[in-house]
Amino acid sequence: MAKVKTINRAIIVNSEVKYEDLKLVAKYRPEALVLKGGEDGKEPVFSLFVRNGGQGCIDENGAIFGEATRDDAKLATITMMFTGDADADIKEYIVDELGGALMKLNKLEAGLPAVIDAIKAEREAVRGAIEVAQ
Repeated sequence: MAKVKTINRAIIVNSEVKYEDLKLVAKYRPEALVLKGGEDGKEPVFSLFVRNGGQGCIDENGAIFGEATRDDAKLATITMMFTGDADADIKEYIVDELGGALMKLNKLEAGLPAVIDAIKAEREAVRGAIEVAQ
């Protein structure tokens, strides 16, 4: 489950998935980064994107992760600035404005470990089939 922290006016969303793993999925299984729903279950309702560098953002349509956390976990992270009234309750703001997006992000992330494991296994199989001639 994604975690949200606030420091002063910064809102930080940390994925439960490593930034490099999200980049791997984006390269080999980009369709796994799209949550589908609607009447027929085929309508894209939330998409996850990865870019190299930047603060990122999240809203009801999707999330853009642009960097990894600075700790050893190297999780994908988004840093945004709270632009509301300085006296406003930032926790309530996050629940009201980002709650739906965070729920969708959590649903999408729940299926990613299996996708990441499959990609890594397939890459190892390919690596094992390569012979480097002298």
